[in-house]
Amino acid sequence: MNALNLLFPGICALCRRRSQRDIDLCRECELAFEANERACPLCAEPAPVNAADGICGACIAAPPPWAKTVAPFLYTHPLEAIIDGLKSGNGLLQARILGALLSRAVLARYANAPLPDALIPVPLTRKRRFQRGFNQAELLANVVGRTLRLPRQNSLMRIKSAPPQRALARAARLRNVRGAFAVRRALSCRRPAVVDDVTTTGATVRAKAETLLAAGAEEVHVWVAAKTPAP
Repeated sequence: MNALNLLFPGICALCRRRSQRDIDLCRECELAFEANERACPLCAEPAPVNAADGICGACIAAPPPWAKTVAPFLYTHPLEAIIDGLKSGNGLLQARILGALLSRAVLARYANAPLPDALIPVPLTRKRRFQRGFNQAELLANVVGRTLRLPRQNSLMRIKSAPPQRALARAARLRNVRGAFAVRRALSCRRPAVVDDVTTTGATVRAKAETLLAAGAEEVHVWVAAKTPAP
């Protein structure tokens, strides 16, 4: 702990006690988050312990268009409160918390592998961004980018407004985001990591990855704070 943390200790965003860390989350509350252990390295779905290389059956049968997913936690209580807070208010405090945790997970996952070239936050439609006032994926990508010293690129744009994905079944989610994204300019990176707060069925991730690959990306990685567990 550095001198600044001693003078201005963080306040935990969940229990409101001093965190004694450089983020506003105490260790006790972090330990309450449900870790996404033994997850499939491709889709981040919890995979059977005896699965070959940890890859789940769905990804073996139909490999996704992206190469790797980092999702250190499951979207369950009490992490839900932090992620929901990221999308309300100004989201800065929650972005610092989630960005620190995601960066730590990325460094562990890529210990023996090169990091992607750049970070691409998931875009919002103009209407949604105006309503919210900010893009939570950009806030998260900013923190991760500073920590890992990776540039952020706003290469993707959302060109199709669609109903929220949360209440839709998988097939409907795939239809919902088909043709939703486009590349606004030529890609200057070949191995981008798409950054978002949560992934559920992977329908949105698939649409983004396919758009980036069609625009010239060689490989797409996915970094999210949490994975929504399957029913």
